[in-house]
Amino acid sequence: MSPAVQFYASSLAILFGINLIAVWGLDLQYGVSGIFNFAYIVFQSAGAYTAGLFALHPAAYYQMNETYIGGLNMPFPIPLLAATAAGALLAIPLYLIGIRRLRGDYQAMAMLVLSLIATAFADAQVNLVNGPTGISFVPKPLAAQLPLTFLGYQWAYLGFVAVITLIVFWITRSIVSSPFGRVLRAVRDSETAAASLGRRVSRARLTVFVLGGGLAGLSGGLLMQYVTAWSPSSWLYPETFLFLTVIVVGGTANLAGNALGTLLVPILIIEGTRFLPQIGYPGLIDSLDWVVIGLVMLAFLWFRPQGLLPERRRSWVTFLPGGRRSLGDLLRPRRAVPLPGEAGTEG
Repeated sequence: MSPAVQFYASSLAILFGINLIAVWGLDLQYGVSGIFNFAYIVFQSAGAYTAGLFALHPAAYYQMNETYIGGLNMPFPIPLLAATAAGALLAIPLYLIGIRRLRGDYQAMAMLVLSLIATAFADAQVNLVNGPTGISFVPKPLAAQLPLTFLGYQWAYLGFVAVITLIVFWITRSIVSSPFGRVLRAVRDSETAAASLGRRVSRARLTVFVLGGGLAGLSGGLLMQYVTAWSPSSWLYPETFLFLTVIVVGGTANLAGNALGTLLVPILIIEGTRFLPQIGYPGLIDSLDWVVIGLVMLAFLWFRPQGLLPERRRSWVTFLPGGRRSLGDLLRPRRAVPLPGEAGTEG
């Protein structure tokens, strides 16, 4: 392959891994727990900004007109750890504001409003993250220490993202298949029933909200240190609907379905529309990706809401002397056996 093709292929693979980490975090909240977090992009942006501010030098060091807080120039992997912590810590106040006392449509509206407020705040506060221009020239991790070419570093960063993605997959799979995961699904299906069984619903929702926020912050940190720049226009609220479309298409509460949706929506659809010939007015093809994403979302909501890979059904199983029986078998009424001397029996 030519260097250009290698760079393009490795870029798509890197973005696939970063987006998949973010999708798994949102699916923990939405698919497994039933939380309508329409401000998810805010957590990813918090991680991106934190990673950048931890990795950059102070603003005066670059002798430019950028103004931002921080500029700690911390070595790898501290910026990524700080990005993960930022997303997790941000989840606590947002949970108290928009999740704890609200449900359903009101929850979604509150989180959407918080997303708009956060974007407007970062855009207006020039001294916080350089206003609408955002921050740039973020150093790539270990780029100066590794004796690699530009293309070689690209493949090395892909390997690093792949390792992080596998670790996140193991963590997420452990959570989903654990007793805590069963509690989250019970809370999603019926909070009243889960609470009647002695489960602490609010604590379970807060825990998974913090976990999802941490994964969003991690994905934002990885993306920031790859693209080396971030601005408020990079995290508008439609980006959250992109992740939700991935989950709906692939299948909620299904890690493999999330991976399939991440491959289909952000990679094939968005990248595929860029190869279409230019037709119509200028900019039509550039905006066609969102048109296609919206149509795909509506089509799946209408005709296959469970997604391409639906959530696996789980059943409780017990072992009795008669063999393995499911919970339904135990609850199913059995046929009465007449006692000796009753009608239908011989003496």
